[in-house]
Amino acid sequence: MPGPLRILFIEDSESEYQFLQRTLHRGELEVRPHRVATYAGTQQALNTEHWDLILSNTHLTHFTPQKALELLQSIPLDIPFILVSDHIGEEKVVSLLKSGANDFVNFNNLSRLVPAIERELKEANTRREAEKTKLALRRSENRYRQLVDDSPIPILLLQHHRVVFLNEAAKQALSVNDEKILIDQPASALFLQASEDLLNAKLQAMENHGNQPFEASFKRADDTVIQVEVFLSAVEHEGTPATQLVFTDITQRKESEAKLQQAVQIIEHTMEGIIIADSRGLITSVNPAFCEITGYSSSEVLGQHPEMLKSDRHPSEFFDELWGIIRETGSWRGEIWSQRENGEIYPAWVTISTVRDESGSVIHYVGVFSDITSIKQSQSQLEHLAHHDSLTNLPNRLLFEDRLQHAISQSKRQRRQLAVLFLDLDRFKNINDTLGHAMGDELLKEVAKRLQSILRDGDTAARLGGDEFTVLVESLEDPSQAAVVASKIQENFKTPYKIAGRELHVTTSIGISIYPEDGLTVADLTKNADAAMYQAKEQGRNNYRYYTSELTRTAFERLLLETELRSALKKDQLLLYYQPQISLKNGEMTGAEAVLRWHHPRLGIIPPARFIPLAEETGLIHEIGHWVLKEACEQTHYLQRQGLFQGRMAINLSVRQIMQTDLILRFEQIIADSGCPPDLLQLEVTEGIFMGQMQQSVSVLDVFKQLGVTIAIDDFGTGYSSLSYLKQLPIDKLKIDRSFIRDLPNDSDAIAITQAIISLGKNLGLHIIAEGVETLAQQALLQKMGCGEGQGYLYSPPVPANAFEEMLLEGSRTFRHHFSNYGF
Repeated sequence: MPGPLRILFIEDSESEYQFLQRTLHRGELEVRPHRVATYAGTQQALNTEHWDLILSNTHLTHFTPQKALELLQSIPLDIPFILVSDHIGEEKVVSLLKSGANDFVNFNNLSRLVPAIERELKEANTRREAEKTKLALRRSENRYRQLVDDSPIPILLLQHHRVVFLNEAAKQALSVNDEKILIDQPASALFLQASEDLLNAKLQAMENHGNQPFEASFKRADDTVIQVEVFLSAVEHEGTPATQLVFTDITQRKESEAKLQQAVQIIEHTMEGIIIADSRGLITSVNPAFCEITGYSSSEVLGQHPEMLKSDRHPSEFFDELWGIIRETGSWRGEIWSQRENGEIYPAWVTISTVRDESGSVIHYVGVFSDITSIKQSQSQLEHLAHHDSLTNLPNRLLFEDRLQHAISQSKRQRRQLAVLFLDLDRFKNINDTLGHAMGDELLKEVAKRLQSILRDGDTAARLGGDEFTVLVESLEDPSQAAVVASKIQENFKTPYKIAGRELHVTTSIGISIYPEDGLTVADLTKNADAAMYQAKEQGRNNYRYYTSELTRTAFERLLLETELRSALKKDQLLLYYQPQISLKNGEMTGAEAVLRWHHPRLGIIPPARFIPLAEETGLIHEIGHWVLKEACEQTHYLQRQGLFQGRMAINLSVRQIMQTDLILRFEQIIADSGCPPDLLQLEVTEGIFMGQMQQSVSVLDVFKQLGVTIAIDDFGTGYSSLSYLKQLPIDKLKIDRSFIRDLPNDSDAIAITQAIISLGKNLGLHIIAEGVETLAQQALLQKMGCGEGQGYLYSPPVPANAFEEMLLEGSRTFRHHFSNYGF
């Protein structure tokens, strides 16, 4: 061994100290001895020097080997401690050996001393080397532990398939707040599926040096699942074999892969064409939709420039601007007309985007486009629908007003005139109500066709709604030209319309406004033409009128009248007047007609001709008609109870009332409430019931007949009657319209028509009454023709209820012309 042995002798006998040195010398041991005999000396020696061996006597005067051993262990130092003595008991030796002494040599057998020293020195060296190794291992484990703890990669250590350690990264990855949750738990608990079999298979592969990373699903402490990549390796933990489980959370990577795969699938299967070009603009990739839309195969376009897809619809400046925007903003979106492989040009909606690398350099351009041919067609159709009437295909109000505005601007620049014609079909509502809306719609289509056939190419016919049409006539040399157009329209309308096997005679009333005299704006010209149209209607229909400023006031009054009519019933402004009906044979009263009047607080008494059309347009006719029936029945019953009236009370029913589904129920309720006998009533209907819904009309009138009510056709000769229709209806009386009586006895046509009606009625067994009798000459001619009854101002005008009662109270049942003096 290198150098002299540093031996500390604990010996209070100098002679024995010298003897032991000689023994060591004889054993060829080179030593550097030092002797101590007290506890303090021993303590000082141990603290100040490094010793290879301690030889201690067992019999010391001031000190004991036991104390020396305790001191040695307290420091602590691993120094071989050999006892030397010749008179010590065996038990004492055993006790000291247990206390830490390494050996005992008897003075009587010192030949053992040198071998014992050499052996203990060797064993001590072995222990020191082992301790160094253990310390180095501990330091290595500490460094490994520190590296593992500080590693950002989740790491677990397994022993016997159970978790014995996990680092901080693993705790975070597994959402573990307290590692005790996993320590000593089966590692298979981490795996979501096939845990035990999967782990065993991977551990077996590791033992066979075939371990490879594998993917699995881990369930975290918060019950969420993460996708992981796991690598197993063999390690030692605290000196025993272990398995290191390293895993990486690949959830985001798997999601990205799934998204990437999804993106690939989308690109392959999307309906939009996709084209990818490099930084030079050369095509590097296209999808199947690109090939389908353009007609090119991918091999034909790869390496080519997208310019091959351009059409000649766009100038070069268009593409210069496009690429300028891409360079500035990174993208462009818009509509481009492209060209297919077969030369066909089509519209495409295109989005071009720039793809840059991390340094900001352009690496790709991506174009996504779709063929919008069908969308363009749909847009065109929608545009047409938005600006045209769906029924007639004429321009609608929106397009008409747009064209009128354009025409106004053009006329203003050119200092020319234009005309707006506002058309409304006369009595169209009767056709709709009686023949049905389907028939009305077909008529409107035919009217639209005729209007288009009449007008010049530059003029516009439009349908505003319902039966209202407008015509724009541009570039007038003179306002009278508008009248020429109106006359042509009305002349054309004289030809009957053939709809579903029927011939319909339709006329139109036309209002005309002229730019700039009658208005400078779209609204004014349209409004004023509308006002002129109403004037044409009020003056007999089937004609045209130019606008005058007076018509604006009239139109306003009409609107005001419509508003006030809605409250007339509630304010008790409606009244019934009564006009006697007279026998032309003996002058006796045979009945009376209840005539409606509106007692307006501002305008006075208003006849029904002014407000009944408004009532029909607004739907108030049902409410007003119900009131008339109720009021007439109550008054009739009152007069009958007084013994004053025994004839029949005539009450007018409109076509719309007859079409009411609950008319019969309402009538029966009125009869029950008023107590009026039905056989005192006569219901008068117009010839409009012949125009449609014939079966329904007959069934309604049949019920009235069964109740005892008399039925009369009012205004006969002005409508659409035919012999076959008359035979079907359960009627009792024909009422000759006043328009024929007015021209008697001087008009031969009026005489012929009146005679024909009387003859027709007699042949059918019907009673005949003439309305509008005003002169004795008319009365005489009617008597000669065989007309049974008359009604008119020759006998009495319509009078209020109290005047009618006064007339009856006078007791005379004979009416002659002088009774017109009953005043009113």
